[in-house]
Amino acid sequence: MKRLDRILAVVLIALGCVHNFVAAPMSYPELTARALWFISAGLSLWYAGFINLLRTRPPGHDDRFLGWLCVLTNGSMLLFVLAYAAVVGNWTDPQAIAFIAVVAVLTATSVLQLARLRQREVAAEPERSA
Repeated sequence: MKRLDRILAVVLIALGCVHNFVAAPMSYPELTARALWFISAGLSLWYAGFINLLRTRPPGHDDRFLGWLCVLTNGSMLLFVLAYAAVVGNWTDPQAIAFIAVVAVLTATSVLQLARLRQREVAAEPERSA
């Protein structure tokens, strides 16, 4: 059952990619508020797929997979928020500023966490080979 769950989660992510990278440009040649609304549906497919991949992980796995999913989620959300602010054209709106700041910090902390995990792995490698 978990194998089917994983396959379907990857299918959901793939459908989100097709939705955003094929259907969106075909349907909306210019980046508009309607195009962003359309793209947000594709993002929700990605995020649902990510959550289901996490749900099916065997116990005892390291945190790198979760870290990469967080980087992808936060990074795509940051790009979406920046694109939305650009389309709306109101960079001084307090709500936009707050949302951009929150997502930017979450993206940065996700990347930093992955870097720390990598440093720990590198530091532990000599111990393993000894």
